[in-house]
Amino acid sequence: MSDFIFGDKVGHDKISVSGHHNTLDIANPPDVRPADLDAAIAELRALIAQLSHDGVVEADGTITDPGAVIAAVETQPSRFKALGKAIAGGAKDAILSVVQGNVAEWIVGLVGRN
Repeated sequence: MSDFIFGDKVGHDKISVSGHHNTLDIANPPDVRPADLDAAIAELRALIAQLSHDGVVEADGTITDPGAVIAAVETQPSRFKALGKAIAGGAKDAILSVVQGNVAEWIVGLVGRN
């Protein structure tokens, strides 16, 4: 059952708040174990290293051949099982906070849409 908000109920939990100008943040943490997150980051870093070695990505993370980045992701979908699972589990921001850069954002976006 998806979450819903109705009156003082959020999903199955009743929320009671007293006073004025209160805010309530309800966040579901990513459904990703630390080991899975580590595996996803390793997959992402390995692809970035390969693309750098192939000359598709410069040392500063600038993409010199966007088509090659897209092809590298789309032709090897089985290579990114942990990354895809982590993104689907809600860990996209966590991954991008560890592996920063334009190429990382591209790869995560491409893997996330597949």
